[in-house]
Amino acid sequence: MGLYEKLKKMKIVLVEDDPWIQNGLRMFFRYHECNLCGFESGTLAMETLAKERADIVICDYWLPDLDGLTILQRVRERQPDAICILITAYPSEGLREEALQLGIDDFIPKPLTIQKLETSLSALIERSRSGEGVAE
Repeated sequence: MGLYEKLKKMKIVLVEDDPWIQNGLRMFFRYHECNLCGFESGTLAMETLAKERADIVICDYWLPDLDGLTILQRVRERQPDAICILITAYPSEGLREEALQLGIDDFIPKPLTIQKLETSLSALIERSRSGEGVAE
């Protein structure tokens, strides 16, 4: 089964305040008939994630209200099986290490490309389904 066939069965949450990135990913995933729910702020995302389950959460680091590490750490506490990916335009080895220590599954520096996202999602879904766990 291909990546997008697997993703069709999953709920994907995107937390990104850049409307170009959010709209681009929303259209791309919609084209592939995947369920992506987008939020421009961490607060709105957390309100929804407190009530609803997500299979995958893709979150920007710099947001207007909460940072992505805080959001993904809270997601990890409430939904330990969710795949958590941090994206950032300000990558550093320190941030990457902190993210991995908090149990974030992947760290993708911007510019975010579909190829980077597909590679990450393919590997993480495969690992989570094989029971190996996703954190490195």
